[in-house]
Amino acid sequence: MDENEFKLGAQSDFSIFADTMVEMTWPEVQQSVEREDIVLFPIGVIEAHGPHLDLSPDVYMAYLFSKLLRQKLAAKGIGCIIAPPYYWGIAQDVRKYPGTFSVRPETFKAMLVDIFCSLDSWGFTKVFINNAHGDRLHVATIEAAIQEVRDKLKLQVYRLSKLDVEVVNPPVFPAAREGGFKPDYHAGANETAAMWTFYPQKVRFQVAKELKPQATFDPLAYCGDPASFELENTVLEYFEADLEMDALKIEAFLKNDQR
Repeated sequence: MDENEFKLGAQSDFSIFADTMVEMTWPEVQQSVEREDIVLFPIGVIEAHGPHLDLSPDVYMAYLFSKLLRQKLAAKGIGCIIAPPYYWGIAQDVRKYPGTFSVRPETFKAMLVDIFCSLDSWGFTKVFINNAHGDRLHVATIEAAIQEVRDKLKLQVYRLSKLDVEVVNPPVFPAAREGGFKPDYHAGANETAAMWTFYPQKVRFQVAKELKPQATFDPLAYCGDPASFELENTVLEYFEADLEMDALKIEAFLKNDQR
């Protein structure tokens, strides 16, 4: 892989399958198993993100983070393969808005367990989930699937945000913007700024600039202040720190696991 192929900044490739398992042949996947590569598994949902973003931010951000994390880990000598991005999850807060797909918890859990069973059957041993969707039931269902896997398979599955590992020389994260509207956690200033940074074609700029802050998801399927997204000027700095932190956590975890 060309070390300059993926970069922080606006992306030119809009395929969420690029550089994932999907574009490999089965013998290439088998070679990944034989190298004892770890699996990065991006998870998101397709859901309403206000009138200024399309339905894709969770999926694209989970995918992009996994793609760039793979590059970070490769520089540390850690082999990775990226599973196909998953996007059929639970979206309770905005499920009433057209375009939001929300599946039953039992469906979501069963699908995840079946995916993990496939990875296990091929010989992979470790999966690290990068979940970009914060719905509480969605997250709880991921944890339930992980627990079931731990009880029945050899495969080890971990959610990156829950990977509690002490690292040496952790990166410094930029401070949050002072005076920003709170809460801001769904298609608000932060998420809109991230999409503008990496996928600007997906942001309806003028629509975003005319939106008023709202502290709940209603009436327009966003929570926060998207109009102020241009004031969020530490997106790349935060993303870089987040990538480095997760790379360090995985590196430390794998070293501890080998002892």
